[in-house]
Amino acid sequence: MKMSLKDTLTKQFAGRGVIIWGGIIALLAVSSTEILTLLQQGIGDTSNVSISGAIAGPVLCLGLLLGKRWVSASLGIFFAAAFFLFSDGELILWMIFSIIIFSALAATSRSRHVRIWYLTLLAAWMLQFGIRAGDDAILAVLLVPLAALSFGLTRIIFVLRERNAAALRDMDAANERTKQALETERKNIARDLHDIVAHDITVVAMQSKAAKFANDGQKALDAIDVIAKLSTETLHDLRLMLNVLRTDGTMMDPAEASGDKPAATTVYAVQGVELFSERLREANFAVNSHTEEKISKLPRSAQTALYRVMQEATTNVIKHGLPGGECSISLIAHGNEAILEITNQTRNSGEEQVTFPYGGSGLIGMEDRMRAFGGTFDTKARNGRWILRASIPF
Repeated sequence: MKMSLKDTLTKQFAGRGVIIWGGIIALLAVSSTEILTLLQQGIGDTSNVSISGAIAGPVLCLGLLLGKRWVSASLGIFFAAAFFLFSDGELILWMIFSIIIFSALAATSRSRHVRIWYLTLLAAWMLQFGIRAGDDAILAVLLVPLAALSFGLTRIIFVLRERNAAALRDMDAANERTKQALETERKNIARDLHDIVAHDITVVAMQSKAAKFANDGQKALDAIDVIAKLSTETLHDLRLMLNVLRTDGTMMDPAEASGDKPAATTVYAVQGVELFSERLREANFAVNSHTEEKISKLPRSAQTALYRVMQEATTNVIKHGLPGGECSISLIAHGNEAILEITNQTRNSGEEQVTFPYGGSGLIGMEDRMRAFGGTFDTKARNGRWILRASIPF
């Protein structure tokens, strides 16, 4: 309840609200004596000055209330009252307070036309007051600087307030962009870790089983050799990624640099075709691969995306494909697109059953990578084969 009252008061007195409600309180205070006199004595026994004061206060308060929503209407009521009621110096307090209050209110208007319109009409009123007021025209010497001071100070305050509000909005927008960038970067790091670790650990697991059940000692040794090589590459990749996170962009690890086959952090698409074809052969798949050197002209970032898609797709083939089955990796340039197509036999080769999960994190990650470059991504099962097709424009 207290919080609701506090929020209401804050809302009412924020911005021009403090001018409106403060002005209403001031005008009612000035008019209170005349209003009480009018109520007690009646119109017949009350002087014209008291009657004018009793009328001016509520009329100007009504005008201020309209200023909560329509500043121009509020200023119009003020000028109507000023031209009809303030013809001389008899209502000097009402003139002083109303000019200060409505000048401040006009200064809060966002419309430059409204502010110019107000100052023009105020100058016109001052001129006619000097002509009609006779000896009281000397009051203009007081009213002009009061109006100018009220308008000028309020305008300065509101300009600074608007700039501060704009700066706060810019800060909030910047903070939001930073949060989104951090969230995007977290997703990218998580996706890269998934691509690197999931692929290599899957191959290690498959080779471990092959070594365990191999009847041929040489085959077991070959499987162990693959496990040792992948474990080294995985450790190398993770160390590089941690180095990137620690040093903000460092992509070299001199202590670990070597001339071996590219690991997951050395992301060239053409080399990726060779590397992952070899991985599939080591997993006992019959692999047919084809690529074109033109692919090397793709930007490094686009090659990275294609490389990661090949890496994740290779993991899926090893996990879900028909053991020892046929598969193919093709990366070619067709028109203004680089097209990657990976196919493999599924475990249920005689059925149109999808054995790869739709909507898995790996498939979502691959699709996100392609869309980020304006490319396409599609997977489907047909005639006992799983077909993955991804493209990136040159």
